[in-house]
Amino acid sequence: MLIVFLSVTAIVAFQYSRYPSLPFHRLFVCLALLAVTAAPAVAEDRRSFGINEPLPGEDPTCNEANRAFENTYNSGRYSNRMYLADGKISAFLERRFNGKTLYERKEEGGIWSMRSRPLTKTVTEVGPVLTDCKLISYENYRNTHVGTFSARWHRDPYYASIKIWLSTTDRLVLKTERHFDPAAKPLPAQTILEVFETDRDKVSVPSGFLVDHPWIR
Repeated sequence: MLIVFLSVTAIVAFQYSRYPSLPFHRLFVCLALLAVTAAPAVAEDRRSFGINEPLPGEDPTCNEANRAFENTYNSGRYSNRMYLADGKISAFLERRFNGKTLYERKEEGGIWSMRSRPLTKTVTEVGPVLTDCKLISYENYRNTHVGTFSARWHRDPYYASIKIWLSTTDRLVLKTERHFDPAAKPLPAQTILEVFETDRDKVSVPSGFLVDHPWIR
């Protein structure tokens, strides 16, 4: 925002130098109008939820997968759908990320809640999220050439084996499948499938949502 303000100030100052007879109070009117016009373009797509470079402590075997996750997390607008996948696949949770806002609802037709978008990193206070990454194969998924990887996944206190599908062209995560260890699982299923939509034109801001707690449960 500071950069936009300074840029707008420079534009108005230049115009004022060309027309010194312009009443001084109108200079500030022009400045305010330009700033208001420029602000939505800045706020609409903030890509600042990660750093897209290796964090200290990352497993080097997972560099390609981690960068794909960072690219996805950094996207100004994307969504993912979570499915319970023990035996049969059933919809459980949908999330839409837009700027610094997260919209979330449980199951199809549920009420949307609006929360602050969390900061998601590839390394937590207990260590790297992904370890022991191995390339399985290359294949086509949703008309896209993808690399599939296997790895171990850990966000305290949960552990899982994970399979990752990532696009080889734009380095984005398209799908994951996590099979949680028997000791503990965060959701009412041992196997969780997540499908990502990274085409921003297909991710709309929902209507009729409730403002929920500011933290992410």
